[in-house]
Amino acid sequence: MTDRLDGRVARRSVLATLAGALAGCSSDDDPPSATPATTTSDETASTTPTSADTPSFVGGERAAWERAADRRIDDHRRADLAITVYRDGSPVPDATVDLVLRDHEFDFSTAYNVRRHFDVPSGHPYRTYVGDLFNEVVFENAHKWRRWVQPGTHERADTIVEFLRDRGLRISGAPVIWQHPEADVLPDDVWAAVEADDEARLRELVRDHVRTVLGHYVDDHGVTEWVFLNEQLDHNVITDALSDADPWESPPLRDWFAVAGEVAPEATLSVNEYDILALDRPQHRDHYASLVEYLLADDAPLDEIAFQGHTRGESERISADEQWRRLERFAGLGDIDLVVSEFDTPGFDSDTAAGAYLYRFLKILYSHPDAAGFRLWGFWDEQHWRKDAPLFYPDWTPKPGYHAYVTLVFDQWFTDETGTTDGDGEYRTRADLGTYDITVTVDGDQRHVTRSLTDADGETTWTIRL
Repeated sequence: MTDRLDGRVARRSVLATLAGALAGCSSDDDPPSATPATTTSDETASTTPTSADTPSFVGGERAAWERAADRRIDDHRRADLAITVYRDGSPVPDATVDLVLRDHEFDFSTAYNVRRHFDVPSGHPYRTYVGDLFNEVVFENAHKWRRWVQPGTHERADTIVEFLRDRGLRISGAPVIWQHPEADVLPDDVWAAVEADDEARLRELVRDHVRTVLGHYVDDHGVTEWVFLNEQLDHNVITDALSDADPWESPPLRDWFAVAGEVAPEATLSVNEYDILALDRPQHRDHYASLVEYLLADDAPLDEIAFQGHTRGESERISADEQWRRLERFAGLGDIDLVVSEFDTPGFDSDTAAGAYLYRFLKILYSHPDAAGFRLWGFWDEQHWRKDAPLFYPDWTPKPGYHAYVTLVFDQWFTDETGTTDGDGEYRTRADLGTYDITVTVDGDQRHVTRSLTDADGETTWTIRL
């Protein structure tokens, strides 16, 4: 426990130093300027830049959207906490309490590439940063249907699950069903059934795939969070072969969710779609809402609505108010969580503008009470589908987006503090939701405990007995 706590404190200290220069980053449509930092290219050296390398976003008074978001974050992502220290049945005054956030309750996630993992050596920044910056990962390609059935592919991915878990990361899966006709994601036997108009065979292939994938991961590896249905609105070759209904109201969808609910009743399942929190495609948003409503009307085990968040240039941005309105619309569809599943900003005119947009987009999302996660679709230019990831250049120089992300996740939304108990043996504070390492010191004696803070309402009380 002590080693883990010391590591967390050390990481927090370095990241907080980096984040300090960013406290004023609140730009919207007129992003501030920044100069990229430099870092060593030695893979064996520390990959975390020093504070002297940190660019600063020049910000003034916070914009109205940010003031509103910060109020919501305090309401929904923090809680009053009281820690009472006892020894021999009596409260202990003047005990030192060290409180360090180990893991956010919220999912801060990234796509992770299996092939890249094996192509780089131990200690490479790609392997180390993933545990430093995130608490969840999803494999970029290994779970796609065609890859899944190729010999050795998913078995290879399975071998790094424990590597990631040892670094404090949760593992998610994606996608179970993706019907894109041109992305090489469907296996040959599915195409053969489609071309032969063999509906019975096609239905069984999909059902068997759902049973096999979820059965393997949920039961054997504890991977319980899944993007179950991906890009159904525009890519629907299987449902088109099985039904004449509109893609967002196709009966096979309910059948697939029912099979998933039978084989993995504890799994968290989501639908995932693009151009919902980017661009202005009102009919597309209407159809996505209809898809969610269609599934929920049949009591499908749908737990999350996912929005990809790819924003390919400034012209695809939406305003702060519009982002909030769209989140509110989908939150109103039912008792369901909202997640951003594939955020990036390829094609922005400047990396400063991209970083400022990441800052604003993530803060508004985090401020929504129904939001549960935010995932970057890669974090390094060399492992990104457009070679333009949000956080790092090819030589691991941090981008403005890195500093925007760090100042939010590891500064503004990170509790790391030390205090002393009062005459009644109590130490009170307001803390970010998540799992904590607590160290209590009295007369040189220490007690280390781990507790979770999960309820933003009222006051949570922890009693620690020496």
